[in-house]
Amino acid sequence: MLEFVTLEEAKAHLRVDTDAGDDDLQLKIYSASAAVFDFIQGSREKVIADDGKIITDAPELQRVKQATLILVGILDRVRGGEEESQLKPGELPYSVTCLIYSLRKPTVC
Repeated sequence: MLEFVTLEEAKAHLRVDTDAGDDDLQLKIYSASAAVFDFIQGSREKVIADDGKIITDAPELQRVKQATLILVGILDRVRGGEEESQLKPGELPYSVTCLIYSLRKPTVC
């Protein structure tokens, strides 16, 4: 599964120092990474190689990682979808999109 950040990076970002919620946090990392990956459609090749691995020296990766960490934090804080009415389907929170908006190149099918 795709993960732009590691469990250790997410725990450091969230200031979590126990292992009790690791499985739940890992799920949030996968989900946030997938949402960010979907958002940057058309520019995915800037951070993901043809073999599906993350391009670790890509200059865009730091913004993608930070956006993922912010989204993981939101998913951790809002466990029941209480804020979902504030966003339209397919939208991500502003704090996430402001970091990766320039990578979004919508594709037409």
